[in-house]
Amino acid sequence: MDSDQVIKEILARFPISGEQVRVIPVKTGLIHTSYKVIERQGKSYLLQKINTSVFRDVEALMGNIAHVTTILKDAFQSSPYESLELLKTNDGQLFYEHEFKAWRIYHFKEHLVGYDAPENKEMVVEAGKAFAQFAKTLSQTDPEQLSVTLPDFHSLQKRYQQFKLALKNTPVKLSEIDPLPEQIAGFTQLLLPLEYAMDSGEIPIRITHNDSKFNNLLFDQTNKARCVVDLDTVMPGIIHFDVGDCLRTLTPSTPEDEPNLGKIELREDFHYAFLEGYIENESGWLTEEEIKFIPFSAPYMALIMGIRFLTDYLQGNIYYSCDHPEHNLVRAKCQIEVTRQFLEQFPLNSDLT
Repeated sequence: MDSDQVIKEILARFPISGEQVRVIPVKTGLIHTSYKVIERQGKSYLLQKINTSVFRDVEALMGNIAHVTTILKDAFQSSPYESLELLKTNDGQLFYEHEFKAWRIYHFKEHLVGYDAPENKEMVVEAGKAFAQFAKTLSQTDPEQLSVTLPDFHSLQKRYQQFKLALKNTPVKLSEIDPLPEQIAGFTQLLLPLEYAMDSGEIPIRITHNDSKFNNLLFDQTNKARCVVDLDTVMPGIIHFDVGDCLRTLTPSTPEDEPNLGKIELREDFHYAFLEGYIENESGWLTEEEIKFIPFSAPYMALIMGIRFLTDYLQGNIYYSCDHPEHNLVRAKCQIEVTRQFLEQFPLNSDLT
């Protein structure tokens, strides 16, 4: 928790009446420290202290966000969709540095609300529509205009290499994690063609969100998705990263750390509802090859998360926060099981056209 004096000093650097505000800690998200700032006249803002251990190049991070939100705001002027909007500092900067910490402010969208999980299938369709609209709107912009703030973030090859290195050097007994290494090796070979297609140019690089979970959407009072939020990972990528991350978190009937693998089931209606929303207004902006590779999306992203959780477990739980020492192992087993079920229930050669 930051002191009142520090927050007062930060707010003084932005066009906010700092003497007439309420500041409320916001306990959402795992990366940044966040506060809701409410002015006396009713305007609200989201103040965030950026985690520079994760995002080391704050200039690049904020440049990406500013570029994308400007494009979206202009495009959505006659649309029901909305974009996040940054509040610049008094001297026109995107963030303020104070004692080696970086701070930023967004306008708070009081009229919209977020959910941790969908309440019905219609909201899943809305999620598909919103993430598709986000990607489609940005599809006319050269992705090279954005910085790669997290290199190899969704590279299965890179994550598998990191896993093998951790496996070689871990003090953990391999009997504790069997049969995960063998499963991971097999699934990796099945799913690498998606990354190969990206690397070869067979599927195009676009501007993508890269953390497209359901709770990164805001809905209006009629449960229509209106705004994509948490833009920290916006950078060049492929649409399959976004489709896959949403499907791997929406489709399973259990949380991503379900310890009883027998309870995990994939909700077929949610799976197809999301794809219905994503593809229904496709109207030519996706290539045939992109559509062909969509069945790879969910198992690819589930596998990457399983590998990351298991790698962290082998390294002593140094990255992800854990509720208990075996938490990352539980998460890994869950995501590998989710990968298996996606591959079994939704074959990679499925025709979505």
